[in-house]
Amino acid sequence: MMTLDGKVALVSGAAGGIGRAAVAALAAAGATVVAAVETEAQRADLNPACLLDVRFEDQWRDCVARIEREFGRLDVLVNNAGILREANCEDTDTATWDLVHDINLKGVFLGCKAAIPALRRAGGGAIVNVASIDGIRGNFSHIAYSASKGGVVALTRSLAMDHAEENIRVNAVCPGTVNTPLVASMLWNFSSHEEALEAARRKHPMGRIAEPEEVGSLIAFLAGPGASFMTGMAVPVDGGRSARA
Repeated sequence: MMTLDGKVALVSGAAGGIGRAAVAALAAAGATVVAAVETEAQRADLNPACLLDVRFEDQWRDCVARIEREFGRLDVLVNNAGILREANCEDTDTATWDLVHDINLKGVFLGCKAAIPALRRAGGGAIVNVASIDGIRGNFSHIAYSASKGGVVALTRSLAMDHAEENIRVNAVCPGTVNTPLVASMLWNFSSHEEALEAARRKHPMGRIAEPEEVGSLIAFLAGPGASFMTGMAVPVDGGRSARA
């Protein structure tokens, strides 16, 4: 059985639905997982944990340095922190555009920049970036979000080429709609949360949305030895949504 025994992983946005699922899946595979969260309240039931606002390079450097100091190595980075703001181009102000990109795209860049030297020191490792099917196909009124996630996909592929010879693999997961607290924000043109969820279900040929654990298990697979010849991939986990023309 292929495991992550002896490996150390860092997951950003660990307090969210996909983040918690990733932490659980990596831990189940044998890894020591450090959960990066933004507030003290979020870290209450996550241990070990570090405080991290992904927009700030110094916080990334401090978090990675602490992991190497306390655990001796870093083998896996999962860039999961992200936000969604729904609006079309004309209704998206520059402050919203900047905020979404600072967290969803710049945060991934800064995380990779901080982690890659540590992964190199460990003899190689894996980065898994949480993108979105919106970053591949686009979506109605997801202008800032789709653009930021498309950037994550392109960044993933470029990083994979840059670091393949160092045994640092970089892949992305591209979820469709997932049953997480983030979905609660999908109310901009629906009369109820249930109506929004039903609309989301209809977009997926499997007739439902994903559970966080279904994304977390894919993250753990991509981080582990079973995916040792995979890099530069953007893997949909979307119930068949991306298969539709």
